Amino acid sequence: MKFNTVLSTVALLCASKTLAMTWEEADAKAREWVADLTNEEKITLTTGRENMQGVCVGSIDPIERKGFKGICLQDGPAGVRFGKGTATSWQASINTAATFDRTLLRKVGEAQGNEFYQRGINFALGPAMGIQRAPASGRIWESFGEDPFYVAQCGLEVVKGIQSQGVVATSKHFIGNDQENNRGSSTSNIPEQALWEVYMEPFYRAVIDGESNAVMSSYNAINGTYSVQNERLLTKYLKGKLGFQGAVVSDWWSIFDVEKSFKAGMDMNMPGGKYWGPDYIGDSFWGEHIQECIDAGIFPQERLDDAALRIIRTLYKAGQMENFPDVNLYVDTLTEENIALNRKVGADSNVLLKNAEAILPIKGVNKIAVIGKDSMPTKFCEDMKCSDGTLALGWGSGTTDFKYIIDPLSALTERAKQDNIEVVSYGEDDAEGGAEAAKDADLAIVFVQADSGEEYITVEGNAGDRLNLDLWHGGNELIDAVASVNENTIVVIHAPGPVNVPFLDKVKGVVFAGMPGQETGHAIADVLFGDVNPSGHLPYTWAPREDYPADVKYEPEYPDGGEKMTVYDYNEGLFVGYRWFDKQGIEPTFPFGYGLSYTDFKYENLEGDMEDDGLYVTLTVTNTGDVAGAAVPMIFLSFPEVVKDHPARVFKGFDKVMLQPGESQEVTIFIDNHDLSYFDVDAMEYVKPEEGKYTIYAGSNARDLPLSTSVLANGECESENEVDADIDAGDNEDSADEEVEVDAEVDADDNEDSADEEETEALRKRAYKLY
Repeated sequence: MKFNTVLSTVALLCASKTLAMTWEEADAKAREWVADLTNEEKITLTTGRENMQGVCVGSIDPIERKGFKGICLQDGPAGVRFGKGTATSWQASINTAATFDRTLLRKVGEAQGNEFYQRGINFALGPAMGIQRAPASGRIWESFGEDPFYVAQCGLEVVKGIQSQGVVATSKHFIGNDQENNRGSSTSNIPEQALWEVYMEPFYRAVIDGESNAVMSSYNAINGTYSVQNERLLTKYLKGKLGFQGAVVSDWWSIFDVEKSFKAGMDMNMPGGKYWGPDYIGDSFWGEHIQECIDAGIFPQERLDDAALRIIRTLYKAGQMENFPDVNLYVDTLTEENIALNRKVGADSNVLLKNAEAILPIKGVNKIAVIGKDSMPTKFCEDMKCSDGTLALGWGSGTTDFKYIIDPLSALTERAKQDNIEVVSYGEDDAEGGAEAAKDADLAIVFVQADSGEEYITVEGNAGDRLNLDLWHGGNELIDAVASVNENTIVVIHAPGPVNVPFLDKVKGVVFAGMPGQETGHAIADVLFGDVNPSGHLPYTWAPREDYPADVKYEPEYPDGGEKMTVYDYNEGLFVGYRWFDKQGIEPTFPFGYGLSYTDFKYENLEGDMEDDGLYVTLTVTNTGDVAGAAVPMIFLSFPEVVKDHPARVFKGFDKVMLQPGESQEVTIFIDNHDLSYFDVDAMEYVKPEEGKYTIYAGSNARDLPLSTSVLANGECESENEVDADIDAGDNEDSADEEVEVDAEVDADDNEDSADEEETEALRKRAYKLY
């Protein structure tokens, strides 16, 4: 099926469920509906019942008197979990991000939302919107990379897509759950400006622009106070300053009390029991204990009223209070349209890292050797807790039950027949065997992998976070052996993120395929044979582990929710990812945004125009090669000098443009006033500078920005000057040489001593919607 037909079909499905109800309309209906609820019924709405022992991973009981069917919550970011092969097993979110294609991001959200809707699932537990601080972190494949602006843009499109189908998008994890080791007994100590500009940014966009219906809290503490007990973050910031109107849902078994968590602003305890297992069904830290706390004056009746109202308001906003499908997790939604969309995104997310002597696409060869166990059929296991065969997704709650996985060997063999190319294979990772299979081939393709996932599963000694960035199963040795006997060696890597590449100078081609989902084999065959011109770009910086500003830790396991915590100090502050590499003058292996094509592009005629609503950037992009391809022009900004201790350049805009050979197109990229602002920790507001100038950089990645110009912050005219932008970013940061320090022992509540009490009370009332 042609992909344009797929998009049209999906668009029709989406249009049929597009909802127009505003929060105000949902609020009015919800207030009327909850008016006669008893406290017992309100508590029923807030406390999970089946403790993950039922059909759904999370559930709220029905209220028969009101004709209320209850609520079903289900993972996750890569599709419907526990669907027994009836749902699409999508690519990882990090792959969708690598497309740098807003249209595809939205379409994936729409298609996933439709699969949840057809099953009667109220809450889709995604998207994940964490920031990739450290490449070894286990769940980086579930989110969208290292840059806060870009993670926010990706999350926004997916939220809008899911919610267009009448399903609640649950934006997660709020906030700072950026590593797996002791995630339930760790503190992420984040400076205030970095909290807002980096880690809150995706939630800002999801809540303000995407009207995200729900937010999921995180396991960890922030500056010493657990997320689920953090009134500053939940009530004052999320519900107050951001004006979030929906429900805050806990991550599973992350709540260990009622007094602090319910008072802080948590609305729904999932999956309800104190701990895992059937013995804790109906045995909750919440439940009837909420009423006990109200009676004891620990928190007011209004807190319960607010939680119940938020849950019902969320359901009205999503259009679920009438005619919503009954729960049936096994409705078959593995459609040809979804299969084609997964294959399309998988192909477009392939990142071509090296292509010496134009070794790709495959041409003019008679015999290909396909080497490595990663090219072979996958062994299926629960939550993907094994790494045997080709790697389509990581492990944990973010994965799915696959019906099938197209392995690379099968897909390449099928495609090679069209060109009368012989394919030989060696489906193991033994170096000697791989070399023997490759020595007589015209071209050798070596498939290698590394894996990661969630903390509750340990795979080959890796408890969620990777122990190191090496390839698994002797991948480096396999590549060396093959390359030593075949000068035309190509490497395909399936992994959650960066891996060590000591073989880079020994091979002619490298493709990073990430985790492409069930159509992985077809997606890589499409690119290797040139049926699809690769257009993926890295949504993170690729470098040796020691060059990053942050890393995971491997401390002994501490009790979840306890006082003993692993301490993660976010001393890099604003300088995550490429910003750190710019500041330190470190040359990465591959920069943020890097990705080659089978054609070439030229960027020119950069202009900037500051208007009342934001900055309009225009440039011309030309395909100077011989084949059609998609360019991704990227816009970075340097802020005016009045903004101190700020990164030299920050990513603020992009587009994706398909161009025929020789074709040029003028592209306009809009940067709104929020993205032209920084967070002033004294004013506790986003501030757009009114003086000085912004410098605009344009190009193909964070280290290839051949164009620059500048505009005055106040919008007045300035003569434009296009100059060479090959500047060492570190030279622009004399004022930002000092690391931001944060005291690991500071409790979040202590940070509020100077806060105005009237403002705090006003924000609390706004959060409770009592005024």
